[in-house]
Amino acid sequence: METFALTLIPKLASVLNVLYVAIGLGLVIFIHELGHFLVAKWCGVKVERFSIGFGPILWKYVRGETEYALSAIPFGGYVKMLGQDDADPSQMANERIARDKRSYTAKSVPQRMAIISAGVINNMVSAVIFFVIAFMLGVKYQPAVVGQVTPGMPAWVAGLRLGDEITRVNNRTGPHLGFIDIRQAVALSERDETVLIEGLRDGKPFTTTTRPEAGKKQLFPTIFVEPELGLTLSDDPDGDATGPAVPGLPAAEATPPFAFGDELKEIDGVRLASYADLQRTLAAKRAETVEFSVRRKGQTDSEPLTKISVPPRNFRMLGLKMAIGTITAIQNGSPAEGKLKEGDTITHVAGDSGEWLPVGIKIDPLELPDWFAARAGRSVKVKLKRDVDRGNPVTEEVDLVPDDRAGWIERPARTISDCPLSIPAIGVAYHITHHVESVDPDGPAASAGIAKDADLLEIEYILPDGSPDDYEERPSFKLEFSDNARNWPLAFWLMQQYPMRQLMVKVKPVAPAKAEPVEVVPAAAPDWFLTMRGFSMQAYYKTRQAQNIGEALSLGFRHTRDSIIDMWMTVKGLTSGRISPNALGGPIRIFSMGYYFSKLGIPDLILFLGMLSVSLAVLNFLPIPVLDGGHFMFLCWEGIRGKPPSDWVVVTATYVGLAMVLSLMAWVMYVDISSLIG
Repeated sequence: METFALTLIPKLASVLNVLYVAIGLGLVIFIHELGHFLVAKWCGVKVERFSIGFGPILWKYVRGETEYALSAIPFGGYVKMLGQDDADPSQMANERIARDKRSYTAKSVPQRMAIISAGVINNMVSAVIFFVIAFMLGVKYQPAVVGQVTPGMPAWVAGLRLGDEITRVNNRTGPHLGFIDIRQAVALSERDETVLIEGLRDGKPFTTTTRPEAGKKQLFPTIFVEPELGLTLSDDPDGDATGPAVPGLPAAEATPPFAFGDELKEIDGVRLASYADLQRTLAAKRAETVEFSVRRKGQTDSEPLTKISVPPRNFRMLGLKMAIGTITAIQNGSPAEGKLKEGDTITHVAGDSGEWLPVGIKIDPLELPDWFAARAGRSVKVKLKRDVDRGNPVTEEVDLVPDDRAGWIERPARTISDCPLSIPAIGVAYHITHHVESVDPDGPAASAGIAKDADLLEIEYILPDGSPDDYEERPSFKLEFSDNARNWPLAFWLMQQYPMRQLMVKVKPVAPAKAEPVEVVPAAAPDWFLTMRGFSMQAYYKTRQAQNIGEALSLGFRHTRDSIIDMWMTVKGLTSGRISPNALGGPIRIFSMGYYFSKLGIPDLILFLGMLSVSLAVLNFLPIPVLDGGHFMFLCWEGIRGKPPSDWVVVTATYVGLAMVLSLMAWVMYVDISSLIG
């Protein structure tokens, strides 16, 4: 019975979260339409229907002269007044209706402007109220601390690192700067704009600039940086998972086992300060069994910490060395800056005895990040191939002194096809091709029949029946290779992340044979150890709470102002093409965002409702016929000229606006459903 109750609690909480979001979204729409309704009544206009939603009516209630309804399509709502019907714009030019003193068209221009703008004004006022309430209660935010940068991408090139604390991004600054501020500043940047970033690294200030990447497959401009995680292991959201460790990785073999909500406090008796500290410590102790001191969920500070031992784990290898590709990026301020160039190919590195080690033959390109890190502070000779005259490469030698920065902390991103690998110690990002340069004769690949000079086509990762579930929901997934998808570093890292999965490798066949996948069982690499131990960590949040009503009001007004600016810049980015239309979302995405905020807490849901109120206000006041802004534009025309636009102009513009709005609705529904399916 107790187990059943513990399983049921998270599910009931999820149902309540859904209910809270539904009520909140309905409230935002209701507030908007209530503005139109109350001012229309105040001006003496007959309101025929007050509806939340569009389309077929699901429920209605008639009181007095007004029908109150809930409709099937949850895109908003409407107030239908006598003489004003977007579905029948000819009513606005109907002389018989205009003679009715209770019709919308019989009212003066200022009265109609007040009616039309009342919904937007209501949303703005309610946004301030939402924000004030949220900040009084205290809202969670992810601090602007770097948790991961993607090799070769703009943030990486700018020199951002794990653990960097960002204190300023363009004109956004302050003691409570959040990671969302970084994302918004980058996403809303102008074309060719350089983003200024200031921060602290190990307590010392630094300044850098970066140019966001836009277009291609990105929904909006980005620099490819992720927030820092916390030191608390994940909770079980559904009450049915087995634990917070990934099956097959060292954390799952810990003694005693880790539990949901454990907080990592120490490693080998040394207190952990942050997630970055955890990563660096594990990298330094990668070959050792380490002892964690953890505080169990619900324990007080006075209770003793639980000691948990976690063994190391070797990298898993296939016995292949692939051909190294070209350098794709050089990190600002790195040892390689000014010595290596984009397009160079590292062909050899000098061993400790001075002998040249050919990359791909004597040393695996995948090992270079750790190879250079092990030689931090010492001069290392590197031989490279440089194309100085289009197709006429020359060989050059350079000396580099690597920094003390561990390899494989900056990992290839799964969301980016053709993602390079980085060598943090010297600050270069480079590709590794899918061409087999050499094969270990006693390794797994040779046993599977894969030979030198073969080209890999794809790897499929299959979860065998009966295996413990890992954190990848799909039973199988594939990673393909091509000249435009040099994904070998990512494929290699996925082998480490998903140790329970069967690997089926497909190699380009010799004609006329057909490519058939073969199973390759990875083997442990001697003396080469993983930096990760297989924890599933919670995101790191802080809470911002106003100390008094004055501070809450200040934050509320400031947040409303900033939200209006952000929303306007978003519309501008969409119209210019800098932000992809795929970034738009309809009811499903809005609801899912609301659900995410509701799980953080009621104050965060209220904050989301404030942002949604601002979005609804800005979008509704765009100068598009059918929307409030379009109606206001007609009224401005009438106020300036002394007479309304012609019937033809009103009807044509209204139908054009209606077509635009319906097309937008169809598009966001398509995006929502595609995201849901995908």
